Amino acid sequence: MKLLSLYTIILLLSNIGFTQCPVLPTPLVYQDISGELILGKSISINSKGLPISARQFLLDKLSALYTIQFTESSDFAQLNFVSINQGASHEYSMNIDKEIVVTYNSSESAFYAVVTLIQLFSENNGDVVIKKCFIQDEPAFAWRGLHLDVSRHFYTVAEVKRFIDLMSLYKFNKFHWHLTDDQGWRIEIKKYPLLTEVGGYRDSTLIGHYNDKPWKFDVNRTGGFYTQEEIKEVVAFAKSRNVEVIPEIEMPGHSRAALAAYPEFSCTENQLGVPGYWGVFEDIYCSKAETVEFLQDVLAEVVELFPSQYIHIGGDEAPKNKWENCIKCQKVMKKNNLKDAHALQSYFIQSMDDFLSQKGKKLIGWDEILEGGLSTNAAVMSWRGEQGGIDAANMHHNVVMSPTNYCYFDYYQSGNSTEPLAIGGFLPLSKVYEFSPIPNELPLENHKYILGGQANVWTEYISNFKHVEYMVYPRAIGLSQNLWSETKPSYDEFLKVFRRYHEPFLERLNVNYSKSIYLPTITLTRILDGVKFNVKGIDEQQVYDVFTKEKGGLSMGGGHVMGWNDSLYFERPPDGKQQHIQVNISAPTLNQDVATTFCLHNGLGLHIELITPPHPKYNHNGSLTLVDGVKGKRPWKGDDWLGFNQNKVEIIVDLREEKSLKDITVGFLDAKGSWIYLPETIEIYAEKKPNEWELIRKTEIQEENQKIELSGKASRIKIITLPIVKIPSGEEGAGNIPWTFIDEIILNFAE
Repeated sequence: MKLLSLYTIILLLSNIGFTQCPVLPTPLVYQDISGELILGKSISINSKGLPISARQFLLDKLSALYTIQFTESSDFAQLNFVSINQGASHEYSMNIDKEIVVTYNSSESAFYAVVTLIQLFSENNGDVVIKKCFIQDEPAFAWRGLHLDVSRHFYTVAEVKRFIDLMSLYKFNKFHWHLTDDQGWRIEIKKYPLLTEVGGYRDSTLIGHYNDKPWKFDVNRTGGFYTQEEIKEVVAFAKSRNVEVIPEIEMPGHSRAALAAYPEFSCTENQLGVPGYWGVFEDIYCSKAETVEFLQDVLAEVVELFPSQYIHIGGDEAPKNKWENCIKCQKVMKKNNLKDAHALQSYFIQSMDDFLSQKGKKLIGWDEILEGGLSTNAAVMSWRGEQGGIDAANMHHNVVMSPTNYCYFDYYQSGNSTEPLAIGGFLPLSKVYEFSPIPNELPLENHKYILGGQANVWTEYISNFKHVEYMVYPRAIGLSQNLWSETKPSYDEFLKVFRRYHEPFLERLNVNYSKSIYLPTITLTRILDGVKFNVKGIDEQQVYDVFTKEKGGLSMGGGHVMGWNDSLYFERPPDGKQQHIQVNISAPTLNQDVATTFCLHNGLGLHIELITPPHPKYNHNGSLTLVDGVKGKRPWKGDDWLGFNQNKVEIIVDLREEKSLKDITVGFLDAKGSWIYLPETIEIYAEKKPNEWELIRKTEIQEENQKIELSGKASRIKIITLPIVKIPSGEEGAGNIPWTFIDEIILNFAE
């Protein structure tokens, strides 16, 4: 059986009424025609002029179910492909009525038409049928990408092909193959065999999360690499799926695996092993001429293996400490009149840009390559938000948008405790669906420099391919809507199409996709005396059994059957009191319960004024997050914290009336591996007159839940937290302002 021939089972989808466009990503034009065309058990296809790749793909997907007869005459054909020389280069159309007529104007558009046909076929009483309709379609963006990191964990050739085959069925066309990093070098380079012999393997792998201390390790040797013949095999397979493979060779940072093999290309030339833990390492490639020559030798072999227009050279997270203390690097800086280490990185990248240009290739790198000046022909992949992409486009450089808050598929898909371990962050399908590759701030005349977008799958915590599929689907389908569709339906309509047509598709293909969309969504809103609790399912028909009880105690009045319009109310307890309520929600679709514990305290639901705005990526429910009664949990997922990336965080709490202050507990997160630090100090002020504040307490922060004794009276209090100035040298994110994560502010008034 050929790889993934099970995709032909898509044709076995049950014959159900088509009241919506079943195709994803949504076509530019879809017009419903009443009824279905019955094709029988065999089909005659006029494929005159049809590109070989589209013809073979069609045969691969359909031939397992019924007889296909190819002809070059339209006289008796049920399915006719017609090549035309008009319209956009990737445009196709199909009219399905008394017969099927598909027009296309390129090999790409022919392939996309075949993918659409596969999604439209179904079966009725043993006959293959297809919904009558008219479709006209073309992609909105030229770059529709998915990325896979094979360095942190290695995946076989067959698994990489499956990844590509799946993405092709949702019209993605760029596969970004992250082949080298600190934890593994995965591509054979014949001139430097130690890159794979030494750099392709590590002797240990971190167990659990990077932030868990003390660290524990799996000490089994692990790794692998792709031979050049295997690389060619994957590239050829991708081409048959209309996917271009973009290789990434990381430089100058994320290079520990290479330096384990060839330490002479580092600044210290010390022998270091391939690390079995994650993070950003200070040992990077030296900028000396010998290293540049080495990397250009590597790229010379890479460009022969990959016919892609772009070669990705990384460029991200390269600490400059070693360069700043390296005699050889300082000589390079002096010789070339470079003012600092950022300019040295720009010089380093420019040398790669020049080399790739000579080879007929274009360089693309992460947005850090902007620092110190962007090299002449470089394109930018913007991951640290949108600003890098905006800056590059305004300089008339091509851009691929891949911001973390929409496109990092290593983030958690829900806040539920059953989610598998992830790096952190919160990115549900609904958030992915909001993504637009064109930033609002970008002037109209520079929109043309946005090539498209891409999702990234970093695999520090994704050790097997089933887990890869879980993290990618259905989020990749949501992303395809933003990259292909000029106009797309609402998220609710998208969910209906996904559930009706594409969940059966994924299940029949044995894709281990996430079902987190079926988890109940807890919505908390302020009321006068506390918070209101709602639980919503995927649609208005979904109801849940909700049980409440005092933590450690008996049930509080039994269960509640709750739907979209039902609410529970949690009120602030009397001054000086606290109460802990456990809420269990039965999720029958997933055969599991969701549990949440509420801390009812004197500040529950009070109004919060955020003088310092939180980062949009970590602002899930606004200021209510700080007084909603739900404490931040580990592992942190980003949905129950406010995250700040400033050198001061200032918050005002309105107590509604004058209160006698007893104590306050402020919840922080200490996760240094994620650049999240406890603030250095906290200051508490009481308002004596309107906008006149008196400092009533200042203390160092020693723990995540910092309890601070208070006295006196106030009707408003101000909380100011001050982080350390910058992350210390040798730590993750060294030199940057640390993140401050705050969750529940628990107030306790005197009785």
